[in-house]
Amino acid sequence: MLKNPRETAEPRLPARKPPPPRPEAKQPEPVSASPYPKAKVLMGEVAAPIQKFAASGGGGVEISKQREAFRAFMTARRLRPTEWARAAGVPPGEILGYLTAKTRSIAPGTLQKLARAASCSVEDFFG
Repeated sequence: MLKNPRETAEPRLPARKPPPPRPEAKQPEPVSASPYPKAKVLMGEVAAPIQKFAASGGGGVEISKQREAFRAFMTARRLRPTEWARAAGVPPGEILGYLTAKTRSIAPGTLQKLARAASCSVEDFFG
């Protein structure tokens, strides 16, 4: 026969303490595919290119005036950059790059082709 469980009960071990809470794990920062470190921009050092040229007495203001004159010429003649470039046989990116200030000028050969396609002279663009 079996023994009485109350009589032969072994002493119980004390209950375990709960483990201390783990510190919150930080999320890893996104990994860049570039091998170069990301540049930090200080807001006090940021200025638009036109302002830099105007402050230093450079030609930025003149370039922006030419760009606006070119844009006004296109608007007056109802020329669209892609259609005009196709008619002149030049890449539309040259006109669009100039209008969006990605490039500072358009090549003289390109201006000649655009003038021929618009039936005018190059001086009319910036006049």
